[in-house]
Amino acid sequence: MSNEQLFASFILDRKEDVEIALHAHAVLEATPVAQSIRAVPTSTAFLEGYMPLRKDVIPVVNLKKRLALADVSYSSDAKVAVVQHGNKRYGLLFDDIRDVLRVEDQYIQPLEPMLMTDETVVSSLIKMDDGRRIIEMLDLKKLFADKDLAAMEEAVPAVVKQQVYTRYVLFSCQEQMYGVNVEDTREICFFSELNEMFASGAIEGAVQIRGKIVPVLCCAALMGRQQRESFTPTENTRIIIMKRGDHNFGLIVDRVDRIHAVTQADIMAVPGQAQAYLEGVCAIGEEQNVILIDAMQLIEAQADKIEAMARIRRENEENEKQKVQSSTRHMITEHSYLLFSIGKNFAIELRDVQEILDTDEYMFMPGVNGVVSGIINLRGDIVPVVELKKFYDHYQACVLEPEPKLIIGKAGNSRVALLVDQIVTIYKQEQYHQTPSLCPELQSKKDTLDRLIEYINEEDLREHVLVVNVANLLRNHLFIDPDGMEPEPLEEERPA
Repeated sequence: MSNEQLFASFILDRKEDVEIALHAHAVLEATPVAQSIRAVPTSTAFLEGYMPLRKDVIPVVNLKKRLALADVSYSSDAKVAVVQHGNKRYGLLFDDIRDVLRVEDQYIQPLEPMLMTDETVVSSLIKMDDGRRIIEMLDLKKLFADKDLAAMEEAVPAVVKQQVYTRYVLFSCQEQMYGVNVEDTREICFFSELNEMFASGAIEGAVQIRGKIVPVLCCAALMGRQQRESFTPTENTRIIIMKRGDHNFGLIVDRVDRIHAVTQADIMAVPGQAQAYLEGVCAIGEEQNVILIDAMQLIEAQADKIEAMARIRRENEENEKQKVQSSTRHMITEHSYLLFSIGKNFAIELRDVQEILDTDEYMFMPGVNGVVSGIINLRGDIVPVVELKKFYDHYQACVLEPEPKLIIGKAGNSRVALLVDQIVTIYKQEQYHQTPSLCPELQSKKDTLDRLIEYINEEDLREHVLVVNVANLLRNHLFIDPDGMEPEPLEEERPA
C-alpha cells in the first residue's frame, strides 16, 4: 500500500503558474504580510528583509529571486509561509496560499541527480491530475545552506526565545473568523467537487478522495449561524477535510484564510457553560478575534451518519476515470440502496446504479411505445428512458420540490435511464423482504418490484420501500436481453 505525505502548497507566481509545495509539518503558519518587511544590507541577494511576528523577528526570503524568476516583485496581498528549520523560524514570500493536500508516494518524482546543482532548491516534482498540475517541492535543507544561514543571522536582529505553538487553519464563516487544529486537518478542496447525490439530513453531500466517500457538512448550519436552505456558495467557498478516527469528514466554510500559530497563553477561555466545541478565543493583531473550535465535538451528533457514509467505496477506480467529470460517479457498498421519489419513495440497489445525470440530454420521443418515453446519448450509446411515474401509474404529488434526475441503471452490459422526481438519499439495509401482494395497477409490473426494504426516515418513521429490479425491467418490459439471459415468466419471484 502506497504511503501518503501531507503538503501545504503555495502560488509562487500567478502569471507563470508556479506552484510550490512544502512538507506541512515544517509550515508553522501562513499569513498575510502584517507589517512592512524591513530591508537590511546583506550579501544574500534573496533575503527580502525581516518582519516582526508577534514576539519574534523572522528573516523573510524572496523565493522569486532565489529561483531566478523574471519578475521578483510581490503585490500588497502577498502571503508569508512561516517555516521551521532547525531551531529557527523563517518567512517565505508567496503570491498566495493554494492548498493543503495529501499525496501518495507514487505521484512524487525526485529530480535526477544530473539535473541538480549546488544551487538547486527544488528536489522533487508532484504530479497531480494525470500530470496536468505540477507542483515543485521545495527542499528547506538546500534552501537554507550553511553559508546563507550565516549571512541572514548576521543581518537580522536576534530572535527572542522560541515558544511552543499550536497551528490552526483559520477560516471565515458568516463573517466571523474561526480556527481548527492543523493536526486534525487532512486537506482542503473546492466546493465544486461536492457531490450532492449523497445529501441526507445535516449532510450536504460528499467528495471523493482517493477512492473513498467523504461526507460533508455545513459549518455555519452546525453552529446554528445559518439555515441550510439559505446557504449560497461563492468562488471562495472551500471544504476543509478533517480526520475523525478511521474516517474523514468535510466542513463547508466561506473562505480559508491562513495557517496561524498560537501559544497556549494566547488562548482566552470562554466563560460560563459554553458549547463543548468551543476551545477558546485568540486575538490576531489589535482588532480581529478568532474563535478556536474542536471540530470533533462540533460534528459529534452526526458521527453515526458520517461513519456509515464513509464506508462506501468505489467499485472500479480505473473505470471511473473514463467517465465524464460532470457525471456523478458510481459508488458501491454491499446492502446499500439509492432511494428516490416519484411522489412516493422507491429504491434501487446501489450496485445496479452506474451514475446519475441531469435531464439536459433527455430527448423526448412521443409515441415510441407504452414504456419508453425518450432516449439519451450516453457517450455514444443510445439508452432508453423510462419515466417511472408513468411506468408505475403513480401520479401522486411529489412531497419534495421536484429536481428531476436520470438514474442510469445497469444489468450486465445493458443500460436504462430511469427518470425520477428527486434523489432522496443512500441507505444501508442489511435485510430485505419479498414483496407481498401489490395494488392492482402494479400487478403487471410486480416482476420489477420483487422485494422491499424498511427505511427509517429523518422523523424516525418506518416506511416500506419497494426496490426496482433493473434486470427484469430491461428483460421483460423493454425486451433488452442483459448478457444473453433468457426472459423469466412475470409470475416468478426474483431469487434471493
